[in-house]
Amino acid sequence: MVPAELYQEYAAHVAAQFRIYQQLLIEHELDGLLIAAGGEQSLFRDDYTYPFKANPYFKAWVPLHDRAHSFLWLDAKATKPVLYIYQPMDIWHQIDPLTNEAILAAFDLRVLSSPSEIEKKINSSLRLAFIGPSQECPLVDMSVNPESLLAALDYRRAYKSPYEWNCIRLANEKAALGHQAAAVAFRNGATEYEIHMAYLQATAQLDQDLPYGNIIALNEHASVLHYTQKNRQPPAEHRSFLIDAGATVAGYAADISRTYAYEDGLFQSLVVAMDKLQQAIVAQIRIGESYLDLHLYAHRRIAELLVAIGLVNASAEDAVELGLTALFFPHGLGHLLGVQVHDLGGWQAAPDGRLQPPPTTHPYLRLTRTIEEGQVFTIEPGLYFIPSLLNPARSGELGQWIDWGLVDQLLPYGGIRVEDNIYVGKEGPINLTREVLRA
Repeated sequence: MVPAELYQEYAAHVAAQFRIYQQLLIEHELDGLLIAAGGEQSLFRDDYTYPFKANPYFKAWVPLHDRAHSFLWLDAKATKPVLYIYQPMDIWHQIDPLTNEAILAAFDLRVLSSPSEIEKKINSSLRLAFIGPSQECPLVDMSVNPESLLAALDYRRAYKSPYEWNCIRLANEKAALGHQAAAVAFRNGATEYEIHMAYLQATAQLDQDLPYGNIIALNEHASVLHYTQKNRQPPAEHRSFLIDAGATVAGYAADISRTYAYEDGLFQSLVVAMDKLQQAIVAQIRIGESYLDLHLYAHRRIAELLVAIGLVNASAEDAVELGLTALFFPHGLGHLLGVQVHDLGGWQAAPDGRLQPPPTTHPYLRLTRTIEEGQVFTIEPGLYFIPSLLNPARSGELGQWIDWGLVDQLLPYGGIRVEDNIYVGKEGPINLTREVLRA
């Protein structure tokens, strides 16, 4: 639901969205647009469904995450958007009436007792488009997920309204509680599973509420970028802990990463160095500059660190040029953040869908756009010791530049990632994460 403290911002958000969408409908020669929340998806040959996740194009308007089969109707000439809420007479589930005042005020609310009723609500003689799962489109003459319209919407998604970025701010506050609890659990010798449960307890979330599956990685598991196993058995010894975990508020996500060493030593000094490096990158954010350049700056700073600790015996410039930094920092610096953890439009160069993909030397970078006011994105440099990347390098041309004794010393610790969520304001970047989580 809409947080009570953001009612005014939500009203302004919906009104602004409606104006933008109506203009896009005119530009695309459409009379109306129907956006589906989506429906439950059943497991194969089973009567059990996966947890419901609302269509992000619907969720950006309405923070209703338990209302499958609902619809949003946008008319190019209307004065208010129409929200069709699915509210059946159901003996199996509890269906609460919609009482959130902000949503009730923002929409012309109508109730559906059956998903099929939407067919009778839409004038089939109009020029219409539909956004959502194609099997849920109610009329055969609708333009389903038109690429040009989706491209225009995806491009604009990068710019967050005050309501949106404040939802992300609140999501960071919630996630910070979980990160603090997880750090304490790690210090107390907990298993990955126990740390995960401490996180859920502190954030008052179920697994299905999370914006993505928590990464709770002890020791060498931290070298697996999307590790999700959550081992229930304790390791022989606790050496390191990498957590990448978030929270949601009104459908908007926080995405935060931290790394901890169990004892002082070389790895702890690397964690401190990476934390300082990450903050230095945030300080380099400038409106009008390219996020790609920021990513390349991160590689130069990581190269300097690799040289400083003796892990690489080349100059920092050569370490980047040779591709040595990519062995230790293989992913992108960050991504757009919003109703999706990886909000769409990160490669778009224009609203018409033209793309600016990353260079072939950095294929995993999810954001190449110019940094502009209103954007929210992550900054998450990493330093990892990944066997599948490093083992081939031992016998390859790059092997001569690497201190393999030091690599072997650090392999059991897995790696380091430090990730904050950044809002680009008029005066520059606002670190939504550091406001609530210092460590």
